Amino acid sequence: MKKIFTTMLVLLIIVIGCREKAPEITQTIELSEEMKSYFVNYEVGTKWIYQDTMDLNNYDTIELISKEKFDVIDGTNIKKGYELYYKPSKSKDFKVLVTPGINNWYYVKVDPMVTAAGAVTFENNNGEWVGTVNYYDSIEISGNIYHKVIESETTNMYHYMVKVSKNNGIVFFYRMQGGAMWAAYKLIKTIDP
Repeated sequence: MKKIFTTMLVLLIIVIGCREKAPEITQTIELSEEMKSYFVNYEVGTKWIYQDTMDLNNYDTIELISKEKFDVIDGTNIKKGYELYYKPSKSKDFKVLVTPGINNWYYVKVDPMVTAAGAVTFENNNGEWVGTVNYYDSIEISGNIYHKVIESETTNMYHYMVKVSKNNGIVFFYRMQGGAMWAAYKLIKTIDP
């Protein structure tokens, strides 16, 4: 019996010693200040008020309900991102996921949280907006001038096209319904908590 116990103890020590160790985290990747200024640097409770440019009596208010940090472990890297949850009064609720990547690559997804609805995405590679993103030094939207604006679109009917201004958030978005333009909302006011 003592021999069996000793053999089992030796086998247990061998098995424990042979287990693969978790990879050691060698790099922490965080969002750049540039990305935060477009998508993250807003306080929970902030409200953006929009007016429909097609029907001036139609308004929508979008409130930032929550902002959570999250970590993604990718091999020996840990990526530190954010998830922001927005609740409009008329439009569809949505989340904005902001994730850093290796070699100064950043990815943002404006997600309407509906199965089969495409998300609006923004990608930045080492300071350059890439993919479906258009960048404007400044644009005019119904008499308002915005600087450092990025624009992206998708086939999603909730946020067909989204324009985001640095330090202002979403300044314009289209809402579609049944393939037709439902509303073209422009930012008219921001209320800080």
